[in-house]
Amino acid sequence: MRYFQNLSVGESDTFGERALTEAEIVAFAEQWDPQRFHVDAEAAADSVHGGLIASGLHTIAVAMRHWVDGWLSDVANRGARYIQRVEFHRPVRPGDTLVVKGELLEKTVPDHTDDHGYADYKLSAHVDDEPAMTMVTDLVVRQRGD
Repeated sequence: MRYFQNLSVGESDTFGERALTEAEIVAFAEQWDPQRFHVDAEAAADSVHGGLIASGLHTIAVAMRHWVDGWLSDVANRGARYIQRVEFHRPVRPGDTLVVKGELLEKTVPDHTDDHGYADYKLSAHVDDEPAMTMVTDLVVRQRGD
């Protein structure tokens, strides 16, 4: 288990990739974000997007899964205080492969406790080496007790 003291600002990694199919995009959107441009290819073709696109929530969910499997499950994480920002840079379309990357941006120790610290973390999903989504979150990470 990696504790707050074991984390290094600037550490980064690639956690995995996933190709999204049209069926998967539609199934996710039908359940969680049933906007026309996510669930109806014909309606999506007439939209500003010019075709079917994945929900941003779907993109975040895929990125989260890879992050948890590749990094977060080995960290003494107590959850996040908040998400500082989420940005969608480009649409994710059927057949696109999301490559999930992350980087630890900053660590701070609160004045009120020596039990945990805060870690600002940037999680991103890329398509063809271009960011499709970035999210910066503020994790609460347990400190190792000596």
